[in-house]
Amino acid sequence: MRRAAVPAALAALAVAAVAAPHAGAATADGRAAARAAAWLASGASGTAGAPGGQQADAIVALRSAGRSHASLRPRLRTLSRVAPAYATTAGGAAKVALAAIAAGTDPRRLGGVDYLGRVTSRYAAGRYGATAYDQAFSILAMVGAGRPVPANAIRATLRARGQGGWDYALIQSRDSVDATAIVIEALRAADVPASNPGLRAAATWMLAQRNTEGGYASAGGGRPTDANSTAGAIRALRALGRTPAPATRAALRGLQGADGSVRSTRANAGSPLIATNDALIAFAGGRLPER
Repeated sequence: MRRAAVPAALAALAVAAVAAPHAGAATADGRAAARAAAWLASGASGTAGAPGGQQADAIVALRSAGRSHASLRPRLRTLSRVAPAYATTAGGAAKVALAAIAAGTDPRRLGGVDYLGRVTSRYAAGRYGATAYDQAFSILAMVGAGRPVPANAIRATLRARGQGGWDYALIQSRDSVDATAIVIEALRAADVPASNPGLRAAATWMLAQRNTEGGYASAGGGRPTDANSTAGAIRALRALGRTPAPATRAALRGLQGADGSVRSTRANAGSPLIATNDALIAFAGGRLPER
């Protein structure tokens, strides 16, 4: 399992650095990333008043687009005021920890709260919390902080795979593109090889869920393109070392509006903030954890 992928001292996370965007500005995805980041950084996005998880996701997404640690810290201070009440689950605490890491701050000392401690306190018998999101985001937070991921957590995650991918509750029920994508991203971050039979089977199942334009929906089966599902699939494929199909990337860009925000589906705007947070990382060519 992955050990410290960053310098062992978490103090190194506090060193400010300006990251270049993953995607080149001259590409269609790069242009989409720049527009999405500009909208997300604007007051129009309503990020500051959003629930804690969405605030945390926005910090991570903006980091993927090349925003500096220093520029993200005012957002992190805003998040720190609502995070204690929000981060009551393993996944919630992990999202806050990932935001702190993305802003170059120690997640053990954010506003006087140890969010990594909250994650690890919910670990038992290979499981962090109750859902695929608890499990995946907790693994990602551990990796991002340079902490070892328990081998039993990896084994438990792989065992929970269903007929193809993973489901929301990790009980081998109805497979979900969204759950499958974030679990793949987490397992790859924890250095599970892309050649692992479980990961290969999950990727095969996920790819089979594409619709005719190349997009994905959470329930799969060729349903209309959903921004979060498609962004997750793009990130999972990149984590596996695969190149997402141009049609899939175009399907995601097709949900971006003139103001740079992304709608959930063509028929339903849903939450542009949630959709843009996920889509921006995919546009920028990133994957979790962002540092």
